[in-house]
Amino acid sequence: MTTAVVLDLDDTLYLEEAYVLSGIAWLSDWLERETGILGFQAIAETLREIGIRDRLFDRSLAELGVTPAPAFIDLLVEKYRSHPPIISLAIDAEAFLASDHGFALALITDGHAVAQRAKIAALGLERFDIQPMICTDEWGPDYWKPHLRAFEAVEAYYRGECDAFVYVADNPAKDFLAPRRLGWRTIQIDRPGAVHPRVPPSVEHRADTRIHSFDELTQSTIEHLRGRSATPG
Repeated sequence: MTTAVVLDLDDTLYLEEAYVLSGIAWLSDWLERETGILGFQAIAETLREIGIRDRLFDRSLAELGVTPAPAFIDLLVEKYRSHPPIISLAIDAEAFLASDHGFALALITDGHAVAQRAKIAALGLERFDIQPMICTDEWGPDYWKPHLRAFEAVEAYYRGECDAFVYVADNPAKDFLAPRRLGWRTIQIDRPGAVHPRVPPSVEHRADTRIHSFDELTQSTIEHLRGRSATPG
């Protein structure tokens, strides 16, 4: 019997900000080519740098003197989610996935399925033995974390093969509630540049331990974690 290490995707295996910037650059090229609108990328990136994240596409176009119809913004959102991202695995994540670590691997990720599958393809995750790779949105948004379904699906996949499960993710607002309910151990990876706040909103949301790199995720780390009592909640 072995341990299944189950991985989140965004800000766990790569930096989500890279995906956002990839999408902005792709949209800027599309807007220039299809509409003649110039300068979208520079404006959008500047707005993000000063902390403006909501309604970014509307505000960026407004800065360029364009007042878009809601249907046009919907089209931009669709194009953004379906764009072929230019992203890469974090160095430590790639080294971990390629190593002979002795763990079974799986993946559970939220977010719009078309975008998440494009990220999985762009990162080349099919190179590694990661099964299953679950995009919760393929069941519908009601099954996004903290719903139990994806975690129970991983347990069913590895029934009889794995005697312990560990979830590694970044966002304490939603990532650790479901696996904790199932008795899994939980690890928060705290990457500089992560998009979401990394302070848990309550004790119940907190991971059992925190790491800053997959270099810290070793057999001895997992054995130590398995030997501890779960985080009280």
